[in-house]
Amino acid sequence: MPLRTVARFWRADWYLSFLLGLLLLVVFVLYPLSGRGPFGGVLFQLFFSLILISGAALVANSRAALVLALLLAAGTAAIGWIRLYAPSSRLTILDTSLWIAFFSMLAAVILVQVFREGKINFHRIQGAVCVYLLLGVIWAGCYHLVIQFDPSAFNLAHPADDNTVMSRLVYFSFVTLTTLGYGDVTAVNPAAQSLALLEALAGQLFPAVLIARLVAMEVSHHQEKLDRDHKLRVKDAE
Repeated sequence: MPLRTVARFWRADWYLSFLLGLLLLVVFVLYPLSGRGPFGGVLFQLFFSLILISGAALVANSRAALVLALLLAAGTAAIGWIRLYAPSSRLTILDTSLWIAFFSMLAAVILVQVFREGKINFHRIQGAVCVYLLLGVIWAGCYHLVIQFDPSAFNLAHPADDNTVMSRLVYFSFVTLTTLGYGDVTAVNPAAQSLALLEALAGQLFPAVLIARLVAMEVSHHQEKLDRDHKLRVKDAE
């Protein structure tokens, strides 16, 4: 299948709905279950790999970019599977760094698609929600990196292994992103505290900026349509 056909397939608006469904499943169902036995970890890694591989096609806008994105996604997925059966601190740092970079690219590409010219539809709104969820996952990865260098960087509610720690960090990330601040998990390390402050700020600014931009685009699109209709009526009258 030609590259252009593949790109059009993955860049269709419905893909944003598909990606949102995967993210909702991973963040709110599979992450909490990933630390509960090997089956939960395998199921989580399976869907996480699916997000990585399908997201690679969305990131790519040329053959070289497609190959690079696929290598990055495949490498991240492969390290994740290896970590599942052979945990290692170095692999954890490498794996987390790679998927932070990949998901940051994915969020940027989705934003470009959401803000491209044209009518604002339901799929684009879902794409914006995808970016919001990706922000929570990206920050959780940043917290996970911090805790690799300082195991006491967070005051966790209960002692936990690496898998359970990650699910707790995802929970903390979204509590911080939405500025709920329950206080059962707190950042102690200065780097973790700075990241938490930045995430809380992003959680407040992103929806405000997003809504303003989408409303402006919809008004502009509506005005352009009215101008075209007016020009057609004037031309017909002549």
